[in-house]
Amino acid sequence: MFTRNLTVLIFLSSCSITNIDTNNLDFDDSFSNSDKFQFNKCLSNTNNEIKLSNLQFNYLAENINSQGLEFNTRYILSLVLKTQDSVDIRIDSMRLNTTNYISSNMADSEKKVIKNLLISDICKSIDNYAK
Repeated sequence: MFTRNLTVLIFLSSCSITNIDTNNLDFDDSFSNSDKFQFNKCLSNTNNEIKLSNLQFNYLAENINSQGLEFNTRYILSLVLKTQDSVDIRIDSMRLNTTNYISSNMADSEKKVIKNLLISDICKSIDNYAK
């Protein structure tokens, strides 16, 4: 039993320390470490030199009902991509989410999930420009 648990633990720890080679990606100070990790993970198959800057994550609450219990939140993620040809391209991604909580731990965790989904959307756009 102990050996099996130890084997699983060793396997999981080896998976978590695998290296992602992303020498071709350059970030400015607007990216957090988790943002950099997400972009490195989804752009690891790109070989072109890519510079990313001016990451902005905004969200707006709108359409609050009469009881104030349910509203729509519009999440917007934008950044500037500088290609090898020194062309600046602004890329935006947006998602709309209906929720019934304004300030809670669930709202914070949902915001992180949606931000990761937006990063994934932007990575797909960057892949199109990098090809």
